Amino acid sequence: MNKLKKWGIAVFSLAVIAILTAIGGTYYYNTEVNGYPDTKNFADKIDQLDANSKQKTVLIFHKPGCPDCKKARSTIKKTIKTHQKTIDYVVINVKKSDAQTYLAEYGVTQVPTVIALKGNRVIGSTSSNNNKTIAKVVSGD
Repeated sequence: MNKLKKWGIAVFSLAVIAILTAIGGTYYYNTEVNGYPDTKNFADKIDQLDANSKQKTVLIFHKPGCPDCKKARSTIKKTIKTHQKTIDYVVINVKKSDAQTYLAEYGVTQVPTVIALKGNRVIGSTSSNNNKTIAKVVSGD
């Protein structure tokens, strides 16, 4: 085999390894470290909440790598799936820079924190680790 072919095989092999590593790393981050269905443009969604609306919205504040967030994740995701047709969900990664405004606005001091709103008025919230309490607030009750 000539040198050019060997270099081609080596470069191709490294490219495949890099791509597989990137895919695996992304999968690991999305399922193990984060695993929450983060809302894109969450600031816009929160800013559009109307005081006169009767629409329920649930804000879910979490932090990737947080052990309590990981424990609550399956309950939160199941409850979202059950109620997503009637309740708007805004899932916020507190590590995002624009999350800081809403942490202050809603008095969030720990994660996970779940806040149920009707319009833009708070009707319930929890920072509990109890899955029943979390499910109750995530379901808008």
